[in-house]
Amino acid sequence: MEPFQKARSLYTAGRMHDALEAAQVAAERQPKDAEAWWLLGCISRYTGLPAASDDAFKRAAQLSKQRPLPHRVDPEVFRRMVDEALGRLSPDARRRLDQARVRVEPLPALEAIVKGASPDSLLDRRHPANRGEVAANKGGGELVLFQVNFENRSGSEAELRQLVARTVSRA
Repeated sequence: MEPFQKARSLYTAGRMHDALEAAQVAAERQPKDAEAWWLLGCISRYTGLPAASDDAFKRAAQLSKQRPLPHRVDPEVFRRMVDEALGRLSPDARRRLDQARVRVEPLPALEAIVKGASPDSLLDRRHPANRGEVAANKGGGELVLFQVNFENRSGSEAELRQLVARTVSRA
């Protein structure tokens, strides 16, 4: 299997340390491939290497305009963006999120990824259990937003605010 595909597969399986090694090989073998550097940035962030992650994202941004440098903000700033977006919800969106607890986490948990969640997810909508079954389209539950993944997709504060608002309104 080609190193980039191997790294992507390991990343989506939640095997971050193995994915990191494969992504480093992919970036070394294809130094002009923005996607390889982007993936290396994502994986490096998961493995607790923010400086290496920033370097990889910077390299991807230099190679492709499709991959802008992620815009990072303080967790308190991000939470304010989320609260502002929640305050501007339409009546329909407000009903869908009625009584939902909204939390912010840096990234999806590795345990969730191993169980099939995407490591690049923006959110996780957890509905309250109803007699052992998921109560879809009911109020309550929990909405978890993953800050780093929002930042990875936003090249500016304006883009970040817009993505947060659009995502929350559709949750």
